[in-house]
Amino acid sequence: FATHAPIEPQVGVADVQADRATVWTSTQAPFSVRSQIAEVTGLKDEQITVVPLLIGGGFGRKSVSDAAYEAAQLSKAAGRPVRVAWSRSEEFSHGFMRPPTLTSFSAALDDSGQIAAWQQDLTSGFVIFTFFPAFLRLVFGSDFGATRGAVGPYVLSNQRVTATMKDLPVKTASWRGLGVGPNAFAVEQFMDELALAAGEDPLAFRLRYLPSDGAQGPATRMRRVLETAAQAANWGSPLPPDTGRGIACGMDAGTYVAEVAEVHVDRERGAVQVLRVHAAIDCGLVINPDTVTAQAEGGIMMGLSAALKEEITLKDGKWSAGSFAEYPFFTMADAPEIEVTLIENRETAPSGMGEPPLMPAAAAVGNAIAAAVGARVRTMPMTPERILAALREQQG
Repeated sequence: FATHAPIEPQVGVADVQADRATVWTSTQAPFSVRSQIAEVTGLKDEQITVVPLLIGGGFGRKSVSDAAYEAAQLSKAAGRPVRVAWSRSEEFSHGFMRPPTLTSFSAALDDSGQIAAWQQDLTSGFVIFTFFPAFLRLVFGSDFGATRGAVGPYVLSNQRVTATMKDLPVKTASWRGLGVGPNAFAVEQFMDELALAAGEDPLAFRLRYLPSDGAQGPATRMRRVLETAAQAANWGSPLPPDTGRGIACGMDAGTYVAEVAEVHVDRERGAVQVLRVHAAIDCGLVINPDTVTAQAEGGIMMGLSAALKEEITLKDGKWSAGSFAEYPFFTMADAPEIEVTLIENRETAPSGMGEPPLMPAAAAVGNAIAAAVGARVRTMPMTPERILAALREQQG
């Protein structure tokens, strides 16, 4: 599990009267808040005004406004305006979490090292299904939030991907990028493992499955960002001992991203230092390069944080963290050098930038760790304990 940990906890103010209601809250989904307030007050949608305030940190947590819902209940009962503010510990212990996922793979390579078959089985807790009634879950079959990013960008002739959804006994839902981070972590590390089995460079192996399909075709756009990121990172050049580069890519919300991470691994302590990240991004027509670059840098940092630090566990019915002191995450002290290259593409409309840069970050770091020390960690976060365990397994 991982939690959102926004700096700003939930706060809501509600003024519920007999024929109308006004709610002030920080929200990513004002219309959903209106529906929630209608449910608890018995008012019609047109009788409810939701005033969205500055979000600050959202990351999916503020797609649900618990404090506003509670404030509306209390205001209706009290007959006066009510303000509800969650404490930091309440935010950690009562918010919803990013669900755990498990992905298993099997694949076959032919005599030339080509992928002849690809089998992938994903199991996940709810992401979008948390907010769906049972009949809609049956209609959709699989949680499209959990499966987001599960199918990689590669053109494969024989591929099967399955998804199994689990309704867990704890509340799970959307976390920045929904399923794209965990799914890319699995898919892109497995691509590196197949490249190793085929005796091929990981970049060249990926490009093999991205045939040219026109100037604006998906495979061409992915090739372009991969080649650009690799060139910026000086891919293939020598590195010091216990230092490695890893590459990963993905497409989400119409945006194509490739990232190369360079890391150093301390074999004695299992500690990883991310030295630099080179990202290449094709998000169509770029209106404001500074804003796009800032979004990329923030997404990469959050992806690195998920890759190496963020984890909350459940023991005896209680979450392991109740404050920032107990929940590790990347800070500026951990920040690597980040270089972002924006691909000029005036032929395509602007596409998403809030979540795609996060997608390949963890996989790029995982592949870099394996390149540095020859041991692969298949679980996020890739903590020192898990890295040391992988090194011991490698040594037999």
